[in-house]
Amino acid sequence: MVSALFGLIVVAEVVLLALVITLRRRDPDWTLSLLVLVILALIYDNAIVALGSTLGFGSLLEALSLPRYVTHALLVPLLIMVAVGLGRRYGFFAGRLLPAIFGALTVALIALGAWADIVTLDLEPTRYADTLRYTNAAANGPPIPAIIAILVMIGVGAALLVRARWPWLLVGGVAMFAAAGAGASILWLGNLGELALILTVWLTASRPQPARSLQTA
Repeated sequence: MVSALFGLIVVAEVVLLALVITLRRRDPDWTLSLLVLVILALIYDNAIVALGSTLGFGSLLEALSLPRYVTHALLVPLLIMVAVGLGRRYGFFAGRLLPAIFGALTVALIALGAWADIVTLDLEPTRYADTLRYTNAAANGPPIPAIIAILVMIGVGAALLVRARWPWLLVGGVAMFAAAGAGASILWLGNLGELALILTVWLTASRPQPARSLQTA
């Protein structure tokens, strides 16, 4: 049952990926390009969890699980720059200093994630409900890069609520933060939170010409 839920999450994320790609074709933007990479990582992660019970524990599932951690380490911190890009579309982060600071933070978190989820990765078989997956036995403490990325998204979402009366990015960020906390004991909640966050990011990016409307207000 839980494996099927992960399969449904994959389907929903594929639909969102198509929507983001369509939006990027109409409005070429590096923010949307980074978002495509993040969604691809989430699709792969959920697909391997969904297929785990079908494949069973063994060398194949273990090999397929390795990219889950590599893509998570390298791509999830890009959500920080996605948040910065959304802020720029809405008239925030003018100039180069703040984007450069957030860019440096992103690079630092990628390095931290690479150490935790690539260099020191120690895969071990884990069961949850009807799912079979490999988890990182060397993981120690909460995923700091993902938490900081979510907090940045919440901060930008709060700014959009105040400046643009647009609540959805904040709603998605808070939902992701709450779901990630609950996901420690209920696996699928964290993945549903990721889906909610990406949906609100797409809604925010697809709002017509937000920065121009703010500048002329």
